[in-house]
Parts: sequence; structure tokens; C-alpha cells
Amino acid sequence: MRKDASLEFLRGVAALVVLNGHLLRAFAPLAEGDGDQAAQSLKRGLAFVAFNGGSAVYLFFVLSSYVLVKRYFQSRKAEDLLLGAIKRLPRLAGPVLVAVLSSCILFKLDLYFFSDAAAVTQSTWLSRFGNAPKLLSPETASFADAFMEGAWRTFIYGDKSYDSSLWTMTVEFWGSMMTFALAPIIFSLQGRWMLLSWFGVAAGTFLALQFSFLVCAFPASLLLYSLLAMEFRPNRWVRGAMVTVSVALLGYAGDAVGIYRPFAVLDFAASDIGLRQAGVAIPASIMLVYAMLSMDDPPSWLSGKAARFLGDLSFPLYLVHVPVICSLGSWVLLASDSAALGAAAAISGSILAALPLMAFNNWWVQALGALFVKNQTRRIGRHGARRGKGLSKHAGDSSPLLQDPIESRMSLSRVFAPNEISACSEPVASRR
Repeated sequence: MRKDASLEFLRGVAALVVLNGHLLRAFAPLAEGDGDQAAQSLKRGLAFVAFNGGSAVYLFFVLSSYVLVKRYFQSRKAEDLLLGAIKRLPRLAGPVLVAVLSSCILFKLDLYFFSDAAAVTQSTWLSRFGNAPKLLSPETASFADAFMEGAWRTFIYGDKSYDSSLWTMTVEFWGSMMTFALAPIIFSLQGRWMLLSWFGVAAGTFLALQFSFLVCAFPASLLLYSLLAMEFRPNRWVRGAMVTVSVALLGYAGDAVGIYRPFAVLDFAASDIGLRQAGVAIPASIMLVYAMLSMDDPPSWLSGKAARFLGDLSFPLYLVHVPVICSLGSWVLLASDSAALGAAAAISGSILAALPLMAFNNWWVQALGALFVKNQTRRIGRHGARRGKGLSKHAGDSSPLLQDPIESRMSLSRVFAPNEISACSEPVASRR
């Protein structure tokens, strides 16, 4: 459990890095330094680690893929994979739909000030509502359209007109499906010969690359299970070196400038700056997560209540921060003529707006879990009743199938074969 808390800490920090990166793009675009301006920007040094939202997103993807199949790795029950795949869309859609409808309200009330603020900061990103595919207005914004976007279109097609940060949701959804599909193959190969599982991960990553380099983090992160299955465990000095190196690599944004000049060799291998960044950020994220998981006893600051709170806050904060930057943050900037005050208002406003969404998100996860467990136990009960009638003809004692399905799980295991028992507990699901 404490190891899981350390992953929640990483998730929370990643969300804060994405927030920092978008604040930089909105209120100090020269410091963010796109294109030819990279050599004069923060991208030259390690400080950009705190603002490199692109690499932080890959860390999100690696964490999601690892956690999604953790229960299946332990149980090897196909039901766990199937349940996880079925729940994935509604699990993500609940908080996303709330965020998208809230953004639609802001559009309808004309509470977005990003266009005027962008004229002051000269931010192209801010002027386009965070690179949204189309700019909405009080007249063109529609609750019906927002509902369709938040409920399913952002996951299937990548729609992001009401909240541009939702571009990751289609990657998250399809990447999750790829993880569910590949996990049984890779774990089976791992049981035969470890090198075969490494080959399976490489093949899965190559297959993902044929669709988009963005989804490569999902099959690649399954390598973590092979690494953790090895008897070798790095000592604290090696772990410290791994964390240092991985964090430094996560500062690379695809531009070979400053301390990242040696990465100019990647310019010959890939012309796409996003592909170059992915090629560094994904291995770095896997290294960082492995270093965390290899700790037998994580320190309290990495696994305590604060770490879990950061993890709970991460997804809601990610969902609300762009609308807050484009509304409250932009308004404060215009009213005060200060980018610093605008950024401060956006930070505080994003955290405050994320808190009620965090409460809803936690309730939504529990409600979904209870719904699926209820349906599953009903199925077990019906199946058990049928088997019980047959068994009662040959046994004089009362059948354990007449007990509550959850409470009699151990009794059921004595009657049925293992593959006939469906798990009643919710699989470990990604917080994202």
C-alpha cells in the first residue's frame, strides 16, 4: 500500500508540472520558448523539469498502464481484465463530463477572457484556448454538444473544444485498451522465459508506434512487471542515481539546447519534436516508477496522507486548470496588469475548483465499483443457485451457495473450480 502511495505522489507532482507548463505558455511564452526561441528559454537547463508538461503527461500514461493491470497480474483471471476494460470509459467520463459542462457554462456566461489576455502576453497558446480545434462563443457553445463531447467523443475521437487539456483522453482510453489486450500475452511470455516478455513489450511498443507515438507509453510500461519479477533490487545509492537521471531526462522537451545539447543526435533519427521527446520521456518515466516501486519501505513524505491527497487531486486538477487559466487567471491579469498575479490566481483557483471535483471523482469511483460488484454478485448468486440445486440432490447438508455471495467466497471456492468464481472486489483502477 505504501508503494502505491508513492505512485500517487508521482501522479500529483505530474499534474502540478502540467499546470506550471500551461501557466508558462499562457503568461510567459518567451520563457517557455517554442521553436527558434528554445535556446533563450528555460529549456536550456534542469529548471524546465518543473514546467515540462509534455514529459509529465508520459509519466501519467506509464502510471496508468501499470496500475490498470496490477490486479490481473496478481490473479491471472480474465474477469479482472474484462471488468477493467468495461469500466474504463465510464470511469473516465464521469469527472470529464462535469468539467466539460462547467466549461460550457463559462462560455455561456461569457466568463472567458483568454483572447484579451493573450493580446497582452503575446501567447499564441492562450489566444487559441490552449490550442483548441475551434473557438467557441456564448452563441456557439451548446450544452448538448458539450454533453456529447464529455460523455464519449473526447475518448473516441479526441474532441477538446470545451477543455483543450482533454487531448490526452483519447490517448488514455485507446492506450488502456491496448494494455488490456497485451497484458495476457506479455505476462504469459514472462512465465515461460523472461527475455520473451521483453520481446513482447518491444513488439507491442512497435505496434503502437504504427498508430501514434503518443500511445507507446502504455505497452512499454508493461516492462515494469518484468523488471519487478527479477531478483535484483537496486540499493538506495543506485535508486538515488536512477531518480536523478530520470528526473533530468524528463526535462528534455525535444530541443537540443543547453544541457540537452547531446540529444542533437536524435534529430537525425526523428524529425518530429514530439517523437524525440517521447523517446526520452517514456524510458525516463519507466525508470522513475521502477525506482519508486523497488523501495521496500518508502519514506513517510512519499507515502503518507499528503501523497495520497496529491494523487486524489491530480486528475481533477488536470481537468479544470485550462478553463481556470482562461477565465479567472486571464481576468486577474487584465485587471491587475500583472502576469504574476494572473498566474497566482490561476494556481489558487485551479486547486479550489479541483477540490469539489475531487470529491465527486472519489464518489464516482466508489459508485461504479459498487455497481459492478452488485451486478457481478447477482450473476454469482444466480449461477450458484442453479449449481446448488444440482448439488443438493447429492448432499444432505445445506449448500454454502445459499449464503451471501460475497461472504461465502471462501466457501464457494470449495465447491466450484477457480475459473468459475468471479472476483467480487473492484480491480485496482488508475486514478486518471
